[in-house]
Amino acid sequence: MMKKNIRRLFIIAALMLAALMVFSLAACGKEEAPAPTETPVADVSLDAVQSEAPASPSPENLLPSATPVPTANAEGLLTFTSMSKGFSFQYDQKYIALSNPADNAMVYAGGDAELPFCSVSIIPQTNAVDYLKEIASGVQIELEGSIDTAPGEPENIPYGDRDIYYFYYTYNDEEAGGLVICAYYGENLDSGDVAVFSSTALYGASEDADAILKLAIETFKIG
Repeated sequence: MMKKNIRRLFIIAALMLAALMVFSLAACGKEEAPAPTETPVADVSLDAVQSEAPASPSPENLLPSATPVPTANAEGLLTFTSMSKGFSFQYDQKYIALSNPADNAMVYAGGDAELPFCSVSIIPQTNAVDYLKEIASGVQIELEGSIDTAPGEPENIPYGDRDIYYFYYTYNDEEAGGLVICAYYGENLDSGDVAVFSSTALYGASEDADAILKLAIETFKIG
C-alpha cells in the first residue's frame, strides 16, 4: 500500500514538473506587456529618431490625425474657433493662432510667446468697464517703476451698435527690446459676458498686432 502511494506521488510530481517546463518555454517566446502605469520602452534609439525626423514638420504632422488641416479662404484668412467658449474670428494665414488652457485665443505674428502677439478671450459675468479697470489696477501694481504711460479710464469707442471700451498703456522692458505698448478692448455682450481683445508689441512696431486686433474685432462672432 505504501509503495503504491509513493509511486503515485512520483507520478504527480513528474506531471507538475512537465507542466512547469511548458509554461516556462511559452514565457520565453514572448515579451511581457508593460503594466498600464508603465511607459513602453522604444525599440529604436533617440539618435535614430532624430536622424529620421524631418527638419521642418508640415502642418499635417503638427495636428492630431482627426483634425483637418485649416484651409485659408480666397482672401488668405483662417478662422479660429473656440468650441467651449463659443466664439470665432478670422486672422491672416501668415500668423499663428493657438488655444490657451482656458480655450481662449492667442495669435502670434512671430514665434510662440514672442512679441508681437494678441489675445481674444471671453470673460464671464462682468462688464467691460469694470473688467478693464481691474486690468489697469493690476498693471500699475505689477509694473510699478516700469510704466511709461499709465492706463487711463476706459473710453467708449464708436463701432456701430457694439458697446466697446478701450485703454492702453506703455512700459519699459529691456528683455523685450525697449518700450512696449499694450492695448485692451472690452465689448459688452448680450449674454452678460465680455469679449476682450488685447495686443502687446514694441512701441513703433505694432503694425502686425494692430492688423490682427482690427480683423479679430471686425470678424468676431458668438455661436
